[in-house]
Amino acid sequence: MNTILISFLFFLSQIKPLHDSYQNEIATTLWEPLNMFWAECYEACKTASQKRAALQLESRRRFQQKIIMPWRVRQVEEMTRFNTAAVHARTKDSTIKRKWKSAKRFLYGPRGPWYNG
Repeated sequence: MNTILISFLFFLSQIKPLHDSYQNEIATTLWEPLNMFWAECYEACKTASQKRAALQLESRRRFQQKIIMPWRVRQVEEMTRFNTAAVHARTKDSTIKRKWKSAKRFLYGPRGPWYNG
C-alpha cells in the first residue's frame, strides 16, 4: 500500500507537471500553426474554386459565341430554306392537281374522247 502511495505522489510531483507543461507547449506551438495551415488551405481552395468557376463561365461564353450562335443562325436559315421548299412543293403539287383535274374533265367529259356514257 505504501508503494502505491509513493508512486502516486511521484506521479503528482514529477510526471503531472511535465505532462501539463507538455500539453501547454503543444497547445501554444502546435495548434496555432495547424489552424493557420488549415485556414490557408481553406482560402486557397475557395480561391481555386472561384477561379475555376470564372474559367468555366468564360469557356461557356466562348463556346456559345463560336458554336451555338452560328449554329442558331444556320438553323434559322435552314428552316427558312426548308419552309420555302415545302411551300414551293405544295404549290407545284396543287398546280399539277389542278391541271390533271382539268385534263380529266376534258378527257372523260361528255364531249371527251374517253367518254363511256
